[in-house]
Amino acid sequence: HIAEVKEAGFYRVAALSCAGVVQGARALAEGEAEAVFAYVGAAGHHASRDRFWGFCYLNDVAVAVLYLKQKYGLKRFLVLDVDPHFGDGTRDLLGKDPEVVHLNFYAGWDSRADEVHQNYDFGLRAADDETFLKALDGAFSRSYHFDFMFVIFGHDSHFKDYGGFRFTDAVYPVFAQKVKKFAAGKPLLFVLSGGSRVDVAKTTIRSILITLLNNDENS
Repeated sequence: HIAEVKEAGFYRVAALSCAGVVQGARALAEGEAEAVFAYVGAAGHHASRDRFWGFCYLNDVAVAVLYLKQKYGLKRFLVLDVDPHFGDGTRDLLGKDPEVVHLNFYAGWDSRADEVHQNYDFGLRAADDETFLKALDGAFSRSYHFDFMFVIFGHDSHFKDYGGFRFTDAVYPVFAQKVKKFAAGKPLLFVLSGGSRVDVAKTTIRSILITLLNNDENS
């Protein structure tokens, strides 16, 4: 797999991106931060154990989970993927790990709940703000056992970008606040995934960062 990534010419940016996510995970595990946003150069959630696509070459979240297990003895993780493309690589690598909950929101048709492996898929098709937030509230109404939370975030969910969702600027701070409340003080690591529009990135990522920095739970 690594040899193929090197042949494709993207190993360095993929390795540095993974390192950035691991660095963020370390900062959270060491108590140096309450929340982290990892702005990566190459994404990870389409990278599986033996293939890659969609500018995802090495699965950064899977690498960080393994690092946190080995280095800090952490065991229970929740991975929330809100990129509109299905997180197939993450599912391949972590889907059968009994200590990982995978909540996967995507612009598909099928919604499935695998209670045995704690894999939950939410097919929202061309969801707008209201549809997405309603589905998110439904997912968050359940109790999950976790000590560390990852959020795989793609601003390709914006209606101006290339993903299948049709979100507006207004949804992102609301989404971030709901995630922050759900994490309830546990380590929270956002990892950039998809998106191509610089103007969209500026508004969506900024609103998420401001929400994470704001200590007012009512903001």
